[in-house]
Amino acid sequence: MATILLKRGQATNIGELRLAEGEAAIAYDTEEKNSAKLYVGGAGGEKILVTADVAGAVATALQQANQYTDTTVKAKIDALVNGAPGTLDTLMEIATAIQENQSAVQAINSAITDKVDKEEGKGLSEADFTKAEKTKLEGIAPNANNYTHPATHNADMIVEDSTHKFVTETEKSTWNAKLGTTSTIDGGTF
Repeated sequence: MATILLKRGQATNIGELRLAEGEAAIAYDTEEKNSAKLYVGGAGGEKILVTADVAGAVATALQQANQYTDTTVKAKIDALVNGAPGTLDTLMEIATAIQENQSAVQAINSAITDKVDKEEGKGLSEADFTKAEKTKLEGIAPNANNYTHPATHNADMIVEDSTHKFVTETEKSTWNAKLGTTSTIDGGTF
C-alpha cells in the first residue's frame, strides 16, 4: 500500500510524519480510492487516528442527518402545525389570512389590550371590574360613602305636601285656646 501523508502542503510517508501536539494531517491511500484518514498529534509526538474512513464517516453523517431531518425535524414541524387546516399550515398562508382579515386582527388586538393582567397575590374572578368601572370608581372622592345622619334637621330641608305640614306657634296657640284646658269630645276628656 503506497500511503502518503499531507501536512501543510507537504507529502511524506506516514511512517516518517512527525506531528506536534494538536496538529492535524490527512493520510490518503493512493492505491485505494476514497480512503483517507485523519491524524492528530498527541503528547510525545504520538499520532492519533481520528477516523478510519472519511468516506464512510461522511456517508454515516449524511445518513444520520437525513434520519434526523426525516424524523425529528418533521415531528417538530408537525407539532408546530398541530393539525392546522391545509389552508393555514404555512407561514405564507397565515400571513395572507391576517392581511385579508384586518378587522379580526384589530378585534384580537383590542381584546388583548383590554384584558386584565394577573398580578401576584391577586385573583381573577367573574366579579372583576372592567377598566371603565375601575375608572368610575377611581373618580369617587375618598370617604364619599362615610355618611352620618344628623341628629337634627333644619326645617328648610323638609318638603311640605298636603299631608305633611308645619304648624306655627301661632297656630298651636289658637288651637289650644279653642279647646280650653279641658274639653270633652266623644266621651273623652282632654
